[in-house]
Amino acid sequence: MSTERKATRSEAIEEQVAPLAARVAQRVGCDLAYVRYLFEGSNWILRVVIDRDGGVNVEHCAKVSRQLSALLDVEDFIEAAYTLEVSSPGLDKELLVAADFKKYAGQHVRIQTVVGPEGSATLRGKLRGLHGGNVVLDVGGDRIELPRSSIAEARLEVEI
Repeated sequence: MSTERKATRSEAIEEQVAPLAARVAQRVGCDLAYVRYLFEGSNWILRVVIDRDGGVNVEHCAKVSRQLSALLDVEDFIEAAYTLEVSSPGLDKELLVAADFKKYAGQHVRIQTVVGPEGSATLRGKLRGLHGGNVVLDVGGDRIELPRSSIAEARLEVEI
């Protein structure tokens, strides 16, 4: 199967699974962070990441996994064999949507910019939030604003 066809298939599966996973997560007292349907090695992986204020524990993940697995078995729209993984976003949570950049303002982050003519850059600093659609960081006392479109990946930094 071509890479392009796998990507299209993955997106379609993710779009179908997301509302089901969100409903199940909500019943368990969590929010759906994201769904990814990936081909890794020689296997399909359906990765569901849940989050909640105060953190996610193993019991939350197990409940969502059991309930979602049963629901997906009934719906039966995923043709290929796959492994369902339900987890928390971890300590170095990836920031994906505008709400994440607002919610985690004040936290330390690591941002990888997209590769452009001058290469990419990794910035570390304190997240200040969003301003006019731009992500605002304090890096070494300097205020930096980055368009979200220039960010390849943004993650919370673990503070020890």
